[in-house]
Amino acid sequence: MAKKTYKVALVGVGAAAQINHIPVLKRTDGLELVALCDHDPEKAQRVAQKFGVPASYGRLEDLLADDTIDAVDLCTPNFLHSPMAVASLEAGKHVLCERPLARSGIEAAAMVKAAKKHDRMLMCAVQHRFRPDAQLLRRFVEKGDLGDVYFAKAGWLRQRTEWDSDEWRRLKRESGGGVVLDLGFQMLDLSLWVLGGKKVLSVTASVHRAKKGEVEDSATAFLRLEGGATLTVELTWGLLMEKDFAYLNLFGSGGAALLNPFRVHKGMHGTLVNVTPALETSKNQYRQSMEAQVDHFVEALRGAKKPMGTADEILQVMELMDAIYKSADTGKEVKVG
Repeated sequence: MAKKTYKVALVGVGAAAQINHIPVLKRTDGLELVALCDHDPEKAQRVAQKFGVPASYGRLEDLLADDTIDAVDLCTPNFLHSPMAVASLEAGKHVLCERPLARSGIEAAAMVKAAKKHDRMLMCAVQHRFRPDAQLLRRFVEKGDLGDVYFAKAGWLRQRTEWDSDEWRRLKRESGGGVVLDLGFQMLDLSLWVLGGKKVLSVTASVHRAKKGEVEDSATAFLRLEGGATLTVELTWGLLMEKDFAYLNLFGSGGAALLNPFRVHKGMHGTLVNVTPALETSKNQYRQSMEAQVDHFVEALRGAKKPMGTADEILQVMELMDAIYKSADTGKEVKVG
C-alpha cells in the first residue's frame, strides 16, 4: 500500500520561510507543498513562482477553504500564531507552528484546546531538539551516565548587529515580548527536554530593556527543579563581543557535559574520562535539524512516531515564559504549577 502524501500549505513568506521552511518542505518525502499565503498577496505570488509552488493566497480563510490541504505550516509573527492555528485546526488541518508557540500561556492553552477538540495535531517547531548533539546529550542523561544532574546552566548571547530587522519583534503587541520569548523559549525548552522533562518548582528572573525599547533585550533566570536541581538561563540580543555564544552545560554526580562544543566527561574507577562521541560536524546543524523536524512531523501524522514538541508539552514552557515575566515585574520568586 502506498504511503499517503500530505498536502501542506505555508503561511507567512518571510525570511525564515524562504531560507528554511520552503526548501525543506519541498524536499521532504511524504509532503507536497501546494500553496503559500501571505497578507501581501503579490509577495506570496512572487515567492510561489520562485519556488514552483502551484497556488498562492492573500487571505488565510481562502486557503483554509481548500479541503485538499491536510496541514498548515505557520511562519507568521507571534501575535498571529494563536488565531491562525485555531482557525486552521477548526478547518480540520494539522498545524506545525514556528516558535514560540504563542505570546503567552493563555494563548497557547486556547491552541491546545482547539487541537484536542478537533482531534488534529498541533506541533511547535522545536528543531533545536533535533540537533544531533542535543539528541546525544539527552541519551547520556537518560542512561544515567552523568549520575544525578544537580545543576544546569544555559545561555544564548547574541551580538547586537546580528539581530534581524523584523520590525514586529520590537513591538510588544506583536511579539508578546523580547529575548525571553525568542531565544529564551528555545534554550528553556532544550534544557528541560535534555534533562528529561524535570518539573520546575519556581522561577526568579530579571530583565533589562534598552532605553527606547518596548521589549526586553536581555534577561537572566534562576529555576528551581524537582529533586533539588537548579537551572540558570542568561540571554541577550545586545552582546558587544566579537562573536555570539550559546551553551548548555550539565553537572552531575557522575560526570559533566557541555553542548557547543560537545564534550562529555565521566568519573570512572577514580579517574576522569573523556567519553565524547565523534559527531559529524560538516553539515549545517540548523538546516539538518529543520529537516529532521519536518520528517518527524510527517512520521507523527502517519502515526509511525510518537509526536515530540506537541502543544501540550510546549504549553508548560509557555507558562514558564509567563512566570519569568511575572518574576521580573514583581521582583519576587514565582512558584510554578
